[in-house]
Amino acid sequence: MRLSIGHVGLHVRDLEEEIAFLELIGGELTCIDRAPVGRVAFVSLDGERHHSLALFEDGRRLPSGNSKTEPAGVHHIALPAASIDEVKSWERKLASAGIEIDGPHVQGPEGGGLDGGSGSYAIFFNDPNGICFEIYAGAMTLPEFRRAEAAKTAAK
Repeated sequence: MRLSIGHVGLHVRDLEEEIAFLELIGGELTCIDRAPVGRVAFVSLDGERHHSLALFEDGRRLPSGNSKTEPAGVHHIALPAASIDEVKSWERKLASAGIEIDGPHVQGPEGGGLDGGSGSYAIFFNDPNGICFEIYAGAMTLPEFRRAEAAKTAAK
């Protein structure tokens, strides 16, 4: 039996600000409701599930402005794209909206990344609260990764 990510819940300081950001990257607001601690919004990123992200309006901007540099909590949220060209298209769209892009990066030793990286082509950027998002394409499957690791071991 396998699990997959159904949705991610985020603390945000302003629902409207976060919803506008998520709509920029293709999100669709499902609804805004009341929770015991304040307002909550549900946003679908795939257009199929009720929500990919649950937004709780009880947060604040991260002190560093970048969740990748925070020592706790969410590091980043990765969103798969169909191709490297699609990642490049997202890069242009986000940059034209004034969003600072970190990348592109190749997630493996060939791109200066981790030795055990997936080989994906990725860009990173932050939402208005400092939570880092990644859009990537070209990641190895688990069987492809295992074959590559076996080939490295055999070559030694």
